[in-house]
Amino acid sequence: MKKLLFLLLFSIFAYAQEGMVISNDLNKLNKYSDIKRNYAALKGLNVSLLGFKEGKYTWYMFLVTNPKRPNGPFWFLPHDNENSAFDSAVYATKKYGGGFLAIYNRDKRYNRGQDPNRNFSLSSTKEPSCKYQNAPSPIYTSTIMRVINEHKSTNMPYLALHNNTNRGGISILKNSPSTISYLAYPKGKIYESNGGVADEDSLVYIAGTSSTPPKSKVSRLLKMGLNTKYEIVNRYNNDCSMSNFIVLNYGENYYNIEAQHGKSATQKQMIDRLMKILGL
Repeated sequence: MKKLLFLLLFSIFAYAQEGMVISNDLNKLNKYSDIKRNYAALKGLNVSLLGFKEGKYTWYMFLVTNPKRPNGPFWFLPHDNENSAFDSAVYATKKYGGGFLAIYNRDKRYNRGQDPNRNFSLSSTKEPSCKYQNAPSPIYTSTIMRVINEHKSTNMPYLALHNNTNRGGISILKNSPSTISYLAYPKGKIYESNGGVADEDSLVYIAGTSSTPPKSKVSRLLKMGLNTKYEIVNRYNNDCSMSNFIVLNYGENYYNIEAQHGKSATQKQMIDRLMKILGL
């Protein structure tokens, strides 16, 4: 069984690697909005456009790394309509090294109806608990995780960047059966923050399988002024998001920084605070 699994994964990797790099010429990539917006800042970094197919889906991704400081935090950005996250990832890569992998999808959130952040599973059949996954995704998942694991420093956690809407579904003031919120500020200050670090839409997601998170991890985040939301993950409520996949397959070493659309200054502050916690 183990040998068959190894052969399956090897064939997936080989298939995904064929034709992966489309271009690594920054000047040619300058026609894409994220690259054009950050063109000056991207000079000196390695920038590539990658692509591969799985079933009816064609996937494109920007891989950006810092050649002078390759060992550092490595971020995943699943949504191409979240411009502030991309801008913040460039900032983080310039300042702290490492790099990031960002889905390119013509500035749209979904690829033919598939949310890129609800598509993580190595199963050859659709996950029953993943209502937002349209089809099995072993090539998508193994390809992204291979790129991340090749570039992520072993002492760094898995990291993600997202943007959300003002007082939308993602808020530190909202809980659910599988999430617990920990406020770093009094509610009054959160309401009055207007998109700053204390705002209800500014938060760090962590995740794990236990009913409560490690107190020390939450304490460090709160002391750094970062609203923290803990997601309880198990195979029954697995939604095929990156956070769920990481927890179920790699452990509980995961952080996702959320900030409002257009609030890149806030997201950069949050990155700086998290990097201090991680010793950078």
